[in-house]
Amino acid sequence: MSWEEQSVFVTGATGFIGGRVCERLVQARIPRIRALVHNPRRAARISRLPIELCPGDLLDKGSLREAMGDAKTVIHLGTGAGKAIPRGTRNLLQVADAAGVGRFVHMSSVAVFGLRPPAGHESEDAPMRRTGNSYCDNKLRAEQMVVRFRNRLPAVILRPAIVYGPFSGWGPGIVQGYREGKLVLIDEGRGICNSTYVDNLVDAIFLSLANEQAVGEAFHVTDGEALTWARFIRAFAELVESEPHLPSVSSAEILRYHRNQPGIWRSSLRETRRLLFGTEFKELIRRVPLCDRGYQRLWELAQHLSPETKQKIKQRLGGVSEAGVVKSANESRYMPDLDVCNNLTGTVTFSIDKARRILGYQPRISFERGVELTAKWLRFANYI
Repeated sequence: MSWEEQSVFVTGATGFIGGRVCERLVQARIPRIRALVHNPRRAARISRLPIELCPGDLLDKGSLREAMGDAKTVIHLGTGAGKAIPRGTRNLLQVADAAGVGRFVHMSSVAVFGLRPPAGHESEDAPMRRTGNSYCDNKLRAEQMVVRFRNRLPAVILRPAIVYGPFSGWGPGIVQGYREGKLVLIDEGRGICNSTYVDNLVDAIFLSLANEQAVGEAFHVTDGEALTWARFIRAFAELVESEPHLPSVSSAEILRYHRNQPGIWRSSLRETRRLLFGTEFKELIRRVPLCDRGYQRLWELAQHLSPETKQKIKQRLGGVSEAGVVKSANESRYMPDLDVCNNLTGTVTFSIDKARRILGYQPRISFERGVELTAKWLRFANYI
């Protein structure tokens, strides 16, 4: 019996990729689709579909067994935070193994190589590497869990990179960032963007379900186009302004900026001072009658001080301005964090030769068409 005739269980069904997988399964007329729903409030997109919404939690094996039911095909898109990523994957593998699942597709990521893999990591044969980044290292651990089950469970591993399309955070993030002046290119945007339109990724998932040669293998999945981050970012910024101004900052400048930031103790003390002497905290504390009386008394005493003394006290209390905001030397300029810097300055173009050869994968939707389709959704959702 082919997978199209069996029950399919989807984890991460309320997410961006999971929602599209559920839609495509319905379009493929799969007779029974079971969707794991951890938070019903996030299920609006898939609740309109003729599928079974199954409450459960990847960290609770009992709920997983009930949610999976008699499904013999599992598409694992669920994630989590930190160590919940490999723990949830392990639980699902154990439940799927006990249930005699016939195909298990695990959505991994090229993040198993780190946010900025070195040259030589173009193919699936490159060694996975821990880098200290929580997300990357836990995705690596989750994939290793799948590998340990390969003699017991027919599993296929897919590794996309930057997945975009309707309901993705990439389009809204770039549009909003441009409007707020928080969108910059790093090193002129020369870094490689290994993008994948969501429907191309779903095609790869479906091919993995039907191909016996895919079992036990890992595949990179991209759109197969040589794309820079400048081109990717500019394509979405142009939806806001026909000729967007995209300032550039060098990766060396970003590194220098973050090296000069105060350590965790100094920054914690600074933010504590900012909180204590900020307007919001002052308004809250003055709701307490005794505190309000004390504040009024301090304010009266302060009126007898000279302007110079008042300014010195403010500076000693954390550099608070007249508006109650701590001033920063870089407050007028947006500076990306180090993870963003690493992600947007990678030089590796991941190869999809293996996916083409074994899966028969052929990206159907080009980048230009993918942006066009995403733009239609952005307009529908009132982002542009």
